[in-house]
Amino acid sequence: MISVSPDEDVSEAGAFAKEIRATFPVVHDQKGQVFEKFGVLGLPANVVIGRDGKVVATIEGVNRKQLDAAVEKALGRP
Repeated sequence: MISVSPDEDVSEAGAFAKEIRATFPVVHDQKGQVFEKFGVLGLPANVVIGRDGKVVATIEGVNRKQLDAAVEKALGRP
């Protein structure tokens, strides 16, 4: 799992990671190339990618139930 920040200032991505006590990398993408590639329009946006490298789900907003289900699917769990 990684988080991608589109903030103009790279320090904002670091501050966000610290604020949420992230245990995963938070990377900076000021040009929005990652967002464009995955068709992300709103934030927060979550793209869950399976072990095979294919997108399992794209979830916009904070929906813990959907996120948990997508991660389970990405891990190959029923």
